[in-house]
Amino acid sequence: MKLEVLPTKSYAQAAAALVAAALPEHGTVVLTGGTSAARLYPELAATRPDWAGIEVFFSDERCVPPDHEASNFHLVRSALLEAVGPATVHRMRGEDDPTAAAASYDRLVATAGRFDLVLLSLGADCHVAALFPWSPALAEQERLCVAVERPDGLGGLTLTPPALRATRRAMILAQGRVKAAALRRALGADGELESCPARLLARIEDLTYIADAEAARGL
Repeated sequence: MKLEVLPTKSYAQAAAALVAAALPEHGTVVLTGGTSAARLYPELAATRPDWAGIEVFFSDERCVPPDHEASNFHLVRSALLEAVGPATVHRMRGEDDPTAAAASYDRLVATAGRFDLVLLSLGADCHVAALFPWSPALAEQERLCVAVERPDGLGGLTLTPPALRATRRAMILAQGRVKAAALRRALGADGELESCPARLLARIEDLTYIADAEAARGL
C-alpha cells in the first residue's frame, strides 16, 4: 500500500497525472463518481486524451436514468468519456429493475476477467463504490455486482468485494479535511471491514491512496 500526498491547490491536476501514468494502453478500467473524481476527470482527459484501447466499467451507480444529474454515468460521460473516446463503455443500467440490472452487470464483469485499474473515491464514512459501512454487500463472496440501498435514500448498484479485489492496480482518491479521519482508518492496520469498507482493498499489492494535504493532515 502506498500513499501519495499532493498539494491541495493543484490536487486535481497532480492526481490526474498519477492516474494517467497508471492507465493501460489496452485494457480494462473501472471508474467511479464523487466530487473528487468529478474534479479530476477533465484534467485526466487533458493529460491522457486517447482511450481508444480502453474498456470502461463502473464501480457503482444510482438507480436513476443515465441522463439524471445524480447518475455516475452522466458525470463521467460529460467530464471525461466524451473527450477521450474509449473503445467500449459498459454502464450500469440504473433505470432498470435493480435486481435484474445487477445480475446483468455481474455476468458482464465475469467475462472481463481481472481489471487492469480500479479508480475509487474514499467517502468520509470510509465507503468505496456503493459499499457503505455495515452494508450486507460487504459479505458477498460470489456475486460481482449487487443491488443495494444507499444512505441517500436512492437504490443503487455496486461492484462487490470479489469484483473490486480482482484488479492488478487500485487507486483511491481522498481530498479535503472531511476525509482525514477516514483516510487514517483506511490506512490503519486495525480498521474493520464492516465499519471501514475501504479496508477491503488492503490486500491488493499495487494499491495507492492519492490524498491532498488536507486529507493527509494528522497522519
